[in-house]
Amino acid sequence: MKRINSLIKINVFLLPFSMLLLISGCSSSENQNSMNGTEQQGAYNIDELNSYGEWVHVDPYGEVWEPFVVNGWMPFDNGHWAYADANWTWVSYEPFGWIVYHYGYWYDDPFYGWVWVPGDGAWSPANVTWINYGNYVGWAPLGPRGVVYGHPWDKDQDRFWHVVKRDDFTRDNIRDFRVMNPVRGEIDGKTIINKPPDRQLIEKTIGKPVPEVNMQHETVKLQNTEINRMNLPPGEHQRVEQQTPRVKKDVLVPREEFHQQHQTNKRSK
Repeated sequence: MKRINSLIKINVFLLPFSMLLLISGCSSSENQNSMNGTEQQGAYNIDELNSYGEWVHVDPYGEVWEPFVVNGWMPFDNGHWAYADANWTWVSYEPFGWIVYHYGYWYDDPFYGWVWVPGDGAWSPANVTWINYGNYVGWAPLGPRGVVYGHPWDKDQDRFWHVVKRDDFTRDNIRDFRVMNPVRGEIDGKTIINKPPDRQLIEKTIGKPVPEVNMQHETVKLQNTEINRMNLPPGEHQRVEQQTPRVKKDVLVPREEFHQQHQTNKRSK
């Protein structure tokens, strides 16, 4: 009986202490999540993101950036591929492209659609995953941890992928050459290569050399970090300028119109 009374006394003493630890732990977790979201927004407080999109909360990624774009839009669509520093580099026609295609990840959220998830990695020529098979080249936005894509010909997977014929790979505005509902041939699609296309193979296919583009980079200092920005040489800059009017007209959506569009989509669900 004395042993039982002793245990009761110990439990009564430890209970408030345990509750204090539990409350403290929950509070720390909430503060940490809140701080992470604030840091993400603050770290990327730049006009290209603030003017052409907004930050929303998506579990489990926290604060992510949603662009103001038309329905059906997808990343790595409005641009072209250039060969620079021995890598295929994505040159975007969108004003926010210099950051969101070279840092972080993309996630196709069921409600918001494609959103950009900031990452801590170094600058990349293009944050994509590749597939090469037969006469086709494909790429999909690199997803955050836990996001895995199937093959572009698998059911409901083509919406993640851009697939083009190899001889169209270096064209301007490559979205116009996207192969819809891609299939895998029984003969030429047997070999699947998950890496960027070989430069010499592309040159052989298109029948001309692929020029090496000299891309310069400048350091952009933000609140809590530094990032690189690609400065395009005259030839590449001209290719972008030719597509800018189309992007402004057919891709970008004003903030108010975008919110109305979202409300309409929400009511239709």
